[in-house]
Amino acid sequence: MAETEEKVVMTPKSKTPTSTILVIERKAVTIPEPSDKIHVAGGDHTGIIINKEKVYENGLSEPCHAQLEFCVYLVSAANGTHTREARALRFWFKPEVSLHECPHEAQAFFRELVSPQDFPKDYVGFIKKIIKLMQNKYHLLKVLEVELRQEGTGPPPPAFIDDSIANQTQFSEQKVLDMIENAYPNPLTVEDFVTAGPWSKAEIKDALESLEEKGLTRPISDGLYIRQHSVDTQVVKQMPTLCSSRQPTIAVVTALYCEKQAVDAMMDNQETYVRFTTVGK
Repeated sequence: MAETEEKVVMTPKSKTPTSTILVIERKAVTIPEPSDKIHVAGGDHTGIIINKEKVYENGLSEPCHAQLEFCVYLVSAANGTHTREARALRFWFKPEVSLHECPHEAQAFFRELVSPQDFPKDYVGFIKKIIKLMQNKYHLLKVLEVELRQEGTGPPPPAFIDDSIANQTQFSEQKVLDMIENAYPNPLTVEDFVTAGPWSKAEIKDALESLEEKGLTRPISDGLYIRQHSVDTQVVKQMPTLCSSRQPTIAVVTALYCEKQAVDAMMDNQETYVRFTTVGK
């Protein structure tokens, strides 16, 4: 008698010119012989079986325990056409999972599947990630039905249009402040702003004057501007020598100005020194 083992099996359920439905299920099967109709995965993918023909009969009569849908835009490498595709996931869990827990399990699966850090870039990668999540982590997921349905082609939606050009050319006082904070504790000159964006010197000087009036920036020498910190900051050419009782005992390294503000807010009796030199003088 042939031995049966629990495997993750993917089988086509239906296919039309604009839609595909696949069923991925966990079930005990007799290991079939590989053929042109069945692929038995090996190596890192051992335990996965791919049926290449539509032979699916799942026998599920109850409604799915949870369903989630989202849309993606597929971009043709040939002509750049955008195709909107709706993707639906229907979940059936093992009896050990209560109906109350099913939506939470489905949402956890979905969050991992669409994580921006490693969202699959193509159809094969998307299906592969679903299978591997089901095989390696979500062991209580019994059946997952995946429907891919194309809904038409056309230009990309407004939210997908690259607005980098607009961001580069749009001038604002906030953008000037952001650049100063990103450079802190280094100062910036008017020329630095002109180089960063196609802005006029007059616009930049007006913004710097406005920020100075608000107490957000200050000049430290002719043509050099720095962020005005809420804590008194002493600009020195040489760091002062501190007696042992005033020596720092810990170091907190921050990368962003907002992080420095958060750290400073937790400290009492602080002193801030910034060593400033002008190259060539």
